[in-house]
Amino acid sequence: MKEKASRARILVVEDEIELAEQIRSALVADGHLAKVVHDGRLGLAAILGAKPDLVLLDIMLPEIDGLEIAKQTIEKHGVPIIFMTARDSSSDRIKGLSLGADDYIVKPFVMAELLLRVNAVLKRIGITTPPIQIDNLRISESAGSVMVDDEELTLTSTEFRLLAELAHARTRVLSKTYLLSQVWGYDAFDPNLVEVHLSSLRKKLAAAGLPELIRTKRGLGYVISK
Repeated sequence: MKEKASRARILVVEDEIELAEQIRSALVADGHLAKVVHDGRLGLAAILGAKPDLVLLDIMLPEIDGLEIAKQTIEKHGVPIIFMTARDSSSDRIKGLSLGADDYIVKPFVMAELLLRVNAVLKRIGITTPPIQIDNLRISESAGSVMVDDEELTLTSTEFRLLAELAHARTRVLSKTYLLSQVWGYDAFDPNLVEVHLSSLRKKLAAAGLPELIRTKRGLGYVISK
């Protein structure tokens, strides 16, 4: 299947309103189009009516549960689905995947991991996230690569996620707490963790000719100011 770079249309069916909004915001920041509904009946109608590129689907939903939605949409309509659920037993996973779902992620999850899974499914169906271009820096999340001019930077997975998070935000300052929650999945840990990885990332960027790409806003966080 030939890949095309485009903004994927993603439907989030999740009855936890705060979580649904966090997912929607993360998807939009990642370059996708995202819509949220909060019960199964509206979710089923949106899937059949709008035919999204991908559905992020809770299982325990009001009106119609996620498993029933999957039964009605995957086989007949070929809708790609990632289940998001607190049900973590192997039998639940097997049941969800046996319906034809593309993936199954257990709550609570790291938002960065969800985005990786989303982009992996989109890549399988031929949709890739457009690269982020900042001057001569090019970040391709679908390829997992960072290029400066024609040279590829060798980054760890954590450094890559940090750079991508900052690049999506561009001129918005991101706090250490925010970066901890988005990249590592928790917000109550030693903030030096962020500093250590950012220090290493900055050294690699400086060696590639971009010493001032990531700036520190004292007391606030970090920002890419270009």
